[in-house]
Amino acid sequence: MGNLSFLRYLCLPDNKFQGKIPPELSRLFRLQLLNFSSNSLQGEIPTNLSNSLGVIELAYNDLVGKIPASFGSLSKLIDVYLVFNNLIGGIPPSLGNLSLLQLDLGGNSLTGSIPHSISRIPNLLAFGIGGNKLSGIVPASLYNISTLIHLVTTGNQLTGSLPQDIGLTLPNLQLFSIGENQLWGPIPASLYNASRMEYLDLSANNFSGGVPFDLGRKMKNLFHLNLGRNNLGSGVAGDLSFINSLTNCSKLQLLGLDGNGFGGVLPTSIANLSNHLNLLVAGRNKIGGNIPAGISTFINLVGLGLEENLFSGVIPFQIGKLRNLQILTFSTNKLSGPIPESIGNLTQIYALDLSENNLNGTIPSSIENILGLQTLDLSHNFLTGPIPQTVGLFSTLTFMRLAHNAFIGVLPLEIGKLNNLQELDGSENKLSGHIPTSLGNCLKLEVLLLEGNMFQGSIPPSFSSMRGIQRLDLSRNNLSGQIPEDLAALILLKNLNLSFNNLAGEVPLQGVFGNLSTISLVGNKGLCGGIAEMRLPACPKSIKKGNRLGFKIIVPIACIIPCLSLIEYVFLRQFSFCTSHSFPTDQEYDLNKLPAGLRLGRDIIETATQEPADETRRGYP
Repeated sequence: MGNLSFLRYLCLPDNKFQGKIPPELSRLFRLQLLNFSSNSLQGEIPTNLSNSLGVIELAYNDLVGKIPASFGSLSKLIDVYLVFNNLIGGIPPSLGNLSLLQLDLGGNSLTGSIPHSISRIPNLLAFGIGGNKLSGIVPASLYNISTLIHLVTTGNQLTGSLPQDIGLTLPNLQLFSIGENQLWGPIPASLYNASRMEYLDLSANNFSGGVPFDLGRKMKNLFHLNLGRNNLGSGVAGDLSFINSLTNCSKLQLLGLDGNGFGGVLPTSIANLSNHLNLLVAGRNKIGGNIPAGISTFINLVGLGLEENLFSGVIPFQIGKLRNLQILTFSTNKLSGPIPESIGNLTQIYALDLSENNLNGTIPSSIENILGLQTLDLSHNFLTGPIPQTVGLFSTLTFMRLAHNAFIGVLPLEIGKLNNLQELDGSENKLSGHIPTSLGNCLKLEVLLLEGNMFQGSIPPSFSSMRGIQRLDLSRNNLSGQIPEDLAALILLKNLNLSFNNLAGEVPLQGVFGNLSTISLVGNKGLCGGIAEMRLPACPKSIKKGNRLGFKIIVPIACIIPCLSLIEYVFLRQFSFCTSHSFPTDQEYDLNKLPAGLRLGRDIIETATQEPADETRRGYP
């Protein structure tokens, strides 16, 4: 390719090229455009590329090394697009000598600070350095490049504050993404003048104070606004008054307010936001009052998060109108009343979290309509009634948390149909009956918590099938019988709590039982053996593991010997009778025609040599 001296455009993106960029390309002195984006190229960027180059696009490769400082001498260069490689080092200050329109270096491992020289680029339209390791104060002069349309610094360690006149000096901004840095200070009131704004992300910084009340007044094209994870708001009424101005943003799709200090209540004007809204997150604030029924107007809403606030009242019945909802979390509030039956209309939901509220009543039967449910968390409420048998319909369920309620009845057998279940927490309820053996079918189960209930019977031997189990807590129940030996073979089990039950018999020595810090057996008075650190009494020899086989043999023999003695006595008593009668020799004996004494002896032999009953086979007397 280095011999194609008249080549002006070399455009090979979206292929599977590997290896290095040939240094022979430096001989292409007429080359104006070089595009190798979206390949698997490796090695460093050649330093001696043609002075005629106007566009260098090498994004989405595996290039290493530094950005060549020689780029600063390519006087015709207007577009440098190097995102998502493995480039290191700093941003060459020499780039400030160019008349670039686009400089995008995001998604690398660049270090150092933003060179002040970048601010000298006269007509720069797009500057992107997101997803690097840059630090230091953002040069104030960067905010004076009035031609900027896209400014992206997200995901670095940059510091400093925004100039108060930023909305005047950058009036053409359409994409302003500076999230996940260490920026501080107030959000400038002048920002509302950036009337062309479409994407505004100030999240995960240290911005404080109030949000300008007219922030969205002129931003009619705004579709993404993320103010989450800052220190905004003061926890009082009026903190959310800026939402009134967002009703002018008719294209708004995302509103992120989470992780701040917003107080007061959600204004009723929130119902007038764009019906294009598909994500509303306002969790981890101090917002109180009722959840407005007007949110039912957001028919395209996919995610709704109001967790960790002070919301009270009931869950609006109108919530059932959000038929496209996939994530709903109202956890850690003060909501009361029942779960509305309309929740069953949300058939697209895969994550439902209503935990840590004051909800009461039963699980609505309509919940069986949400067949794609993956996470269900109803824990820490006052819910009652049985766990529905229809729980077996949730074949995609991975996390089910029902802890700290007042559920009664049995744990349904149908729960064994949840083949994808990874965590089941039914602790601190009033569940009773036997723990279903069908739980052994949940082969992906990692956490099983059933403590603080009224379960009885034995620990199901089928638990040995749960090879992925890591934490098992059955404490504070009424379980009895022996600890299944096969639990010792569960190599991933790191935390086992069987305390305060009625378990008896010998404690295994291997696996989780071999470490006192990973197991709790206190409150079981009938246990013996185990490792020395448990300080349990020694087991009687009759139930030692090494003697169990002998025990199984000795018991039948002990039964047979007296029987044989009885047979011998009966036989001698009948001897004279037997000798006076001749038995057939040419055919099988007809046992029913034998004398009564001999029939009795045969029955005893058959009885004594039968297979021991199940209890005997398990090692019980």
